[in-house]
Amino acid sequence: MRAVVGIVVDKEAALSDTSPRSRIIVGATSLIVGPALMSIGDLFHPAESMDASAQVAIVAAAPLRWYSAHLLLLIGMLLIVPGVLTLTRLASERRPVAGYIARLLMLPSLAAFSAVMVFEMVLGRFLSKGAEVRSAITLFEAFQSSEVFLVLVPGLLAFFVGTAFFVVSLASRGDPFRWPALTFAVGAALILIEIASAQVLFSKVGNVVIFFASTTFAWRLLRRGRPIAS
Repeated sequence: MRAVVGIVVDKEAALSDTSPRSRIIVGATSLIVGPALMSIGDLFHPAESMDASAQVAIVAAAPLRWYSAHLLLLIGMLLIVPGVLTLTRLASERRPVAGYIARLLMLPSLAAFSAVMVFEMVLGRFLSKGAEVRSAITLFEAFQSSEVFLVLVPGLLAFFVGTAFFVVSLASRGDPFRWPALTFAVGAALILIEIASAQVLFSKVGNVVIFFASTTFAWRLLRRGRPIAS
């Protein structure tokens, strides 16, 4: 009986030792793969316009390119969820309240961004299936309406507010994660400018900057090696 209990205890101890390390590996992988896919998707993203007619004309000229870009962006957003959990755990180690607020804001915001990406994919497929341009314009205008897009705006903005909380938590002098956090903030700011201006160049650069920052986070996490608090 004692031998059985000893085996169970040893297994539990082994799981408690390996689980935090596995969590770090999953988070680090997420911080590399997710932003990489988003960067690739955004790099061949077509131009954007606030005007519905101009935007639909852009999509109609290259519907497969439009669809593929947003598909990669969507997959990247889904894959970065463990990475966001890892970043907010890091923030919680320094400032528990700020880290918790960052998590509450950043995770739902990924759902809002995913909803936008899904609509963009639908628009691309709608036109590639032979839909009339006028119908596509009506569809796009419906998405831009206050009844739809404005509902998503708080969720979209939550990402940037959450990023501010997580960056402030890690921005102290001497913190090993200070510079990747500040770099991440620059990338997020560029994406926010793109949302406000419809100048896709800002998000192209912003996603690459975030990829660089998140890869640095991943490398330093793997080097640090010690568990992150839940």
